[in-house]
Amino acid sequence: MSDAAPTERLRPADASEPRAAGTPLPLRILVVCNDMVLRLKLADLLAAQCPGAVLDTCTARAVRELGTRLVGYAAAIPIVDFAAPREAGDPLAIVSELRACAKGLAITVIGRGGDERSALAAVRAGAFDYWSLHAVDAVALVAALRVQVLGPAVVAPTAPASLAAALAAAGYRLLKELASTPKATLYLAASSELGAPVALKVHRHAADAAASDEETARFLRECRLISQLNHPSIADVYDFGVTVDCHWLAMEYFPCGSLKARLQHPLSEAEAVAYTARIGTALAQIHAAGIVHRDLTPANIMLRADDSLALIDFGLARPALAPSSVTSPQVRVGSPAYMAPEQIDGVPPDGRCDLYALGVLMYEMFTGSLPFRSESLPELLEQQRAARPPRLPPALARYQPILDALLGKRPGDRPASAGAFLDMLAAVSAEPQARRSK
Repeated sequence: MSDAAPTERLRPADASEPRAAGTPLPLRILVVCNDMVLRLKLADLLAAQCPGAVLDTCTARAVRELGTRLVGYAAAIPIVDFAAPREAGDPLAIVSELRACAKGLAITVIGRGGDERSALAAVRAGAFDYWSLHAVDAVALVAALRVQVLGPAVVAPTAPASLAAALAAAGYRLLKELASTPKATLYLAASSELGAPVALKVHRHAADAAASDEETARFLRECRLISQLNHPSIADVYDFGVTVDCHWLAMEYFPCGSLKARLQHPLSEAEAVAYTARIGTALAQIHAAGIVHRDLTPANIMLRADDSLALIDFGLARPALAPSSVTSPQVRVGSPAYMAPEQIDGVPPDGRCDLYALGVLMYEMFTGSLPFRSESLPELLEQQRAARPPRLPPALARYQPILDALLGKRPGDRPASAGAFLDMLAAVSAEPQARRSK
C-alpha cells in the first residue's frame, strides 16, 4: 500500500454518467481493520445495501496517513479487536484518531471479542453506535448510517408498512429492531423533532377488542406514571400516542444496552456493589413518588454511556397500595424469578416487593446465577415463598445479612425502605476501608 493511496477502493464512484447539477455527492464510508479479508468482507456486505455509495477500506495505520483527508468521508466503521493482547495498546485508540482528524465523522464501532463494557467504552470514546461482529445486520447498519449522516426517511425492514407509516406520521422513522416480546417491540428510531435517536416501544393492538382495551389502559397508565417522574435514574420519556394500529412510547435510547446483557459477563465485586447502590437510589426515587415498579428485572434496567443506569418498563407499576382497574389483586404480575412472595399470593404490594427483586438482582450480580432456580414454575414459586436465601461465596460473606434481609419472605422482614437499604449497604461497603485505615 503506497503513501499516496493508503486506502483500498472497493467500489469507485460511478463516473459512467455525468452527475446533474445539485445532485448530492455519494455517501463515502471508510472501513478500518488490520485484517484485510475481514474489512473487505464487511465493505462488500455494506456495498450490497448502499447503492451509489463509495466504500474505501484501510488499516489502522493508514488512518494516520490519511490525516485531514478523512474529512471527505461521511462515516467510518472501525473493526476493533477487544481480545487483542494488552501490549497491542488501547483497541479504541482508532476512534480517537478518527475524531481528531474529522470531528464530524459518524463512527460506528464493530467489536470483535468484546462485551457490553466494550460497547460502553466505544460510546465514551466518541462512537455513535456499536455492533458486535457476530451480530452485524448490514441492512440496519446502513439504515442507521444514512439517518445519522443524511437524515432520510428510513423504514426498519422488520416493521409492517402500515405500522411504519403510522409512526412516520407521528414524526418517527424506524431504523432497526432492538428487542421483541409477544406483546411489544422496541425499535431504534429517528425523531424529526428531537434530531436524535430514540427508543420507540410499540405495542400492536390485540385482535380481541377487550384485550386491546386492557393493554391500552395499562400502557396509558405507564405513560402517566413515568411523566410524573424527573430523575436521572428514570428513563426520559419524550412522547407517546395511540393509533389505529398501535400505541407507542418514545423514550431515551440506551446504546449500551441493559443490565441483562451486561450480566452475560462477570461483574467484579465493586461493579456489583455500585450497580446495586444505583438501583437502590432509583427505587428510593420512585417510591418517594408513591410508585411501586413491580417488575424489577435486569432487562428493565438500562445502562448509559457514563455507566449510570435508568429504570424502564413501568407497565406493571402502580401507586403503592392503590387498587388497580387493570389487574385483579388475585392475578400474578411480574417475572417469576424476581417476584416477591406477596406478589405470588396476589397481595397488593408496596415498595418492599421491589426490594425483594433487588435482593435477587444483588445475588445474581455477585454470583452470575439466580438465587432460586427450577425448570418447574410451581417449584420456583414455592422456593420464592419458603426457601432460605443461598449463601454467598466466602469472599462476599459480609453482604450476607443484607441479602437475607432483602430476600425476607414477609415484607416486614425486609428493610423498611430503599433508603434504609442504602444505609445498610454503605456501612458494609465501608468495612474493608475502615480495616485498612487502622
